[in-house]
Amino acid sequence: MKARTAIALFSFAIVAALIATSMATNSTWGQRSRYDRLLYRTDVVRKSDLWRVISVDVEFPGKNSYNPYFITQVVAIDHKRKDGGYAQLRKGGPGYRNVTLHIKSARNHGLNYTVEVFGN
Repeated sequence: MKARTAIALFSFAIVAALIATSMATNSTWGQRSRYDRLLYRTDVVRKSDLWRVISVDVEFPGKNSYNPYFITQVVAIDHKRKDGGYAQLRKGGPGYRNVTLHIKSARNHGLNYTVEVFGN
């Protein structure tokens, strides 16, 4: 009887851990190699607003700027993890010299993302 209870609790813990990690909305496009360097990093933090969906576009390089490197990986890390926000790759990305990400929150929630762009 004790063995069945222990197995049931262990199974429940594994299922709970899988559910918690599946709610993460981190996104990665491309693959980094050992010769890549960090080209750009920014934190996107916006407070929640009642009944609103918050969206932000992140562009690299900025207006009137030039990037001489090809992008190999774009990473969007969600620090809130369970509030339903997500990031979409809109333009460019791996293989290009520019990238535009569209980050959107769930209704009534804010944003807390870190965006990193790697290239060589």
